[in-house]
Amino acid sequence: MLNKFFYCMIMGVFLMCAGVPGLMALETPIEITDDMGRTITFDKPVERVAFAHPSAGEGILLAGGWDKVVGRDATLSNTDFYPNLDEIPVINSPNNPHGIDFEKATSVAPDVVVIQWVGDKDAYEKMVQALEPDIKVVMLDFCEPENADNIVKLGKILGTSDKADAYAAFHDQVIDSIKSKTNSLSDSEKPNIFLDSGGMGTETITTYGKQAPFWGKMCDIAGGKSIAADLPGGRSTVDLEWLINQDIDDIIVQCFYEKGKLSAVGESKSFGYMATDPAHATKEADSIISDVKNLEVYANSDAVKNNKIFIQFWELANNPKSFIGTAYIAKWIHPELFEDLDPKQIHQEYLNTYIGSDIDLDNVGILAYP
Repeated sequence: MLNKFFYCMIMGVFLMCAGVPGLMALETPIEITDDMGRTITFDKPVERVAFAHPSAGEGILLAGGWDKVVGRDATLSNTDFYPNLDEIPVINSPNNPHGIDFEKATSVAPDVVVIQWVGDKDAYEKMVQALEPDIKVVMLDFCEPENADNIVKLGKILGTSDKADAYAAFHDQVIDSIKSKTNSLSDSEKPNIFLDSGGMGTETITTYGKQAPFWGKMCDIAGGKSIAADLPGGRSTVDLEWLINQDIDDIIVQCFYEKGKLSAVGESKSFGYMATDPAHATKEADSIISDVKNLEVYANSDAVKNNKIFIQFWELANNPKSFIGTAYIAKWIHPELFEDLDPKQIHQEYLNTYIGSDIDLDNVGILAYP
C-alpha cells in the first residue's frame, strides 16, 4: 500500500507539471566563454539586449535576436538591414564603440550588453566594472572569417539557436568550399597581398596588423598571404620605407563612403548599400585605382604592373560579412581555381535569407570591384 501511495503521489506531480508549461522543463543555465576569456553564465535566455559596435548589431540580427534589442550603437543607419532603428535608444557616440554612456546603457535595462572584441582589454575591463553584476557584458569578435561560432553563442544567449545554427551552417559551407581548394596550395602559389585600408589613393597609407587578425585570416583562407600580418598594432599608418621594399602581388583598397573620406559614417554616392548615386560608382572606383597606381610607393610592384588592384567596401571585412569578403578575394587572386565560385550570389543570399533584407546588389553602390 505504501509503495502504491508513493507511486500515486509521483504520478500526480508529473501530471500537474505536464499541465503547467515550464514546470517540467526547468531552465538549464547557459554558459559561454567570450573572447576576453571570461566564462559567463545566464540562468535563462535573455529578453533584453544592448550592443556597441555595428558588428555586434549585425551578429544579433544574424542570430535572430533583433526583436530583443533595447539599446544600440549610434553608428548604424541602414534601415534596410535593421527594422525600427530610429525607435531604439543609442548607448554610445558614433564611431566610438568603447565610448559607452553607462547612464544611457543602464536606463534601457538590458540583461546583457554585447560588444565587439578588438583586443583592448583595458577598455573592456572598464565596461565590465561599470555595468556588472547588474548587467552582464559579453565580448565577442564578429569579424572572424573562419567560423560563425560567436553567432552560435549569441543564439544560445538569446534563445534563438535554430536561426543562429542555420546561419552558421551557411557560413561554414562557404568557407569550407574555399578552404578545400586553398589548403593544398604551396607557399609559392600564395600571392602576397597588401590591404590599403582607407588610403584610397592618398599619401597616408594604413593597414591591419597582428592585433586585427581577421584580415590575415581572410587572406590565408583565400589562398594568399597578408604582408602586414606581423606588423604591430591593429589598424595603423604604414612606414612607407618598409612598404616600398615589399613584394606585392595584389593590392586591395578598402573604401569607406567617399574617396578621401576615411570615416565609416556619412553619406555615400558610390560605395555600399546606401549609395545615393550608384551610376557614379564605377567612375569613382576607377579613379581610386588610378590614384593608387600612380603612388610612388607602389610603382614597382607586380600588383601595379599586372593590374592587380581591387576595391572592397569596408563592410566586407570589418564585420560578420568577412567571409563574403574572403570569397571575393579568393576569386580575385585565384580566378582559375575558383571559376565556379560566385561571391555575388553568396552575398545576395546572405542579404535576402539571413539578414532578411530585400536589397538587390544590382541596385546599390560598389562593394567589390572589379
